[in-house]
Amino acid sequence: MGVDLGGTGAKAGLFDIHGRLLGFGQKTYAPEVSPDGHAEIPIETIYAAALESARTALAAAPGVETVALSISSQGQTYVALDEADRPLHRAVMWYDSRAADQAARLAVLFEQLPSSARPSINTLASVSKAVWWRERDPGLMARARRILLLPEYLVYRLTGEAVTDYNTAESTGVLLISTGDFSIEALKLAGFRRDQFARVVPSGQKIGVVRESVAREWGLPSRCVLVSGTNDQYAGALGAGNCRPGILSETTGTCLAGVTLVERLPQPLPDGLFGGCFPIPGMSFVMAYSKTAGLVLNWFRDNFGCGLSLKELDAEAAGIPPGARGVSMIPHFDGAVSPNPDPAVRGIFSGLTLRHGRAELYRSILEALAFSLRENIEHMQAQGIALTTVRSIGGGAKSALWLQIKADVTGLSIEQPEVTESAVLGAAMLAAVGWGSFVRLAEASEQLYRKRAVFTPDPARRAAYDEAYARYRALCGKKVHGVGK
Repeated sequence: MGVDLGGTGAKAGLFDIHGRLLGFGQKTYAPEVSPDGHAEIPIETIYAAALESARTALAAAPGVETVALSISSQGQTYVALDEADRPLHRAVMWYDSRAADQAARLAVLFEQLPSSARPSINTLASVSKAVWWRERDPGLMARARRILLLPEYLVYRLTGEAVTDYNTAESTGVLLISTGDFSIEALKLAGFRRDQFARVVPSGQKIGVVRESVAREWGLPSRCVLVSGTNDQYAGALGAGNCRPGILSETTGTCLAGVTLVERLPQPLPDGLFGGCFPIPGMSFVMAYSKTAGLVLNWFRDNFGCGLSLKELDAEAAGIPPGARGVSMIPHFDGAVSPNPDPAVRGIFSGLTLRHGRAELYRSILEALAFSLRENIEHMQAQGIALTTVRSIGGGAKSALWLQIKADVTGLSIEQPEVTESAVLGAAMLAAVGWGSFVRLAEASEQLYRKRAVFTPDPARRAAYDEAYARYRALCGKKVHGVGK
């Protein structure tokens, strides 16, 4: 079984040894976002969603014994627990950027450390947010026995062991790449102890057996083993068969992210690209992402869809020609990350006339997100990274219209996997490796991936998209910041 803890919901999938989906469950949740951008949710809400998703998946396959479970999750999201394992505050979501000042001060403090022992801290890092909480309520955080990231909390609830994987631990902002463990010196400078944080192990390693009482609650057999997971983007890459160089797995879910593997990272990586160790030994990843993708479609549906579903809006947009009849838009509603980092940039629609309607605006969003994919592919290619195959995963991979737009815009064939919820499958692959069904993770990724369809570029539409892409790039160059600026 693979469990995926996303930004807006939990999903669980039960798979056989051939990668066939036997049962699937999903439960949404909605973090609260305050006017000043603080994004929080009770950690119990996420746990309950994961439990319900797992029980739903298991109910679809009665009589099947689940031998191993692993978790795919977002990074950065964290909660502090007291001595009785009670949450001291609501979980702070990964995209919450309240801790900019704290991160800046920590970066200055970390300058005291040798460069080889200096972790990479940023605004989104969980330690930055924990410092923010301590400054707001010192008495509360003085009671913090554990500071756990989201998947670590579930692992702790399931097994009684506070264990994490390398990629998840890196999102704290205090992990040392050279040692694969938390920096004791950086933690001291930040005001924390090593024993407050989880033990770090490689992905795909047995952690322990699920506690009997919890196994009954989840509907799991008493012998079910929990295996260390990884970040959702890397789990999604594994589920998409992204196990060797040349493949780009692009996720269009809440955000848009592209991940490809390399044997050696380009040095130095330019702004807008991120890299590090991948769960497959000997492989590194290069990633580009945009903070808002599917979120923009949901925003449009909720505010202007008049009750239509995304599928119905897709059908309307299919009747609009490439280029959205001159409408262009920028989808960076919460700042841009890749390829040109700019936290102040905001979304925009351009080229509107009285003859344009909902269908043109919706299609312009689909195209803009495809343009974002194209510019990030070009950004990677400029670093000498060869890409021959694109595999689309996540919610966006269910739209045939959007997949064809991406193929036409990028000029590359786009594969639609049999299992579009690839992070769930990737987590199940890790569980299979931890259980011993596969010796190597790359072998599991290669053998369990299946493609459903391939969308090839249509040269007849290329000119229209090139013109629309030029409009998009021109808009990006204007760097529109905030309202009325």
